[in-house]
Amino acid sequence: MAGLTRSILRLRAKRGRRDELVALFDRLGIFAAAREQEGFLAAELQVPLDDAEEVVVTATWTSPEAYDGWLASPVRAELGAHLEPLLDGEPESRTYLIVHELRSA
Repeated sequence: MAGLTRSILRLRAKRGRRDELVALFDRLGIFAAAREQEGFLAAELQVPLDDAEEVVVTATWTSPEAYDGWLASPVRAELGAHLEPLLDGEPESRTYLIVHELRSA
């Protein structure tokens, strides 16, 4: 079953370093690099209102295979290595098949 796919990545910044982690995404051009991956549609970087260390990255892909291509990308691996010093623990990742969607008219 293939179709639109959403990847959700949860990162925990080391105490007091979340803003630095968020800024690094922009400085490294992580979303710009992902946009070059075939099958990439959109991405968002989010921070919760009630947690000073969490960062959530969501992305939409044309298929699970498109996301797998990003995961296998040497560019992604290189960029991810720059994030590691700011992280507290391993990132948590899940992938979802989008089965229903509603957008504003």
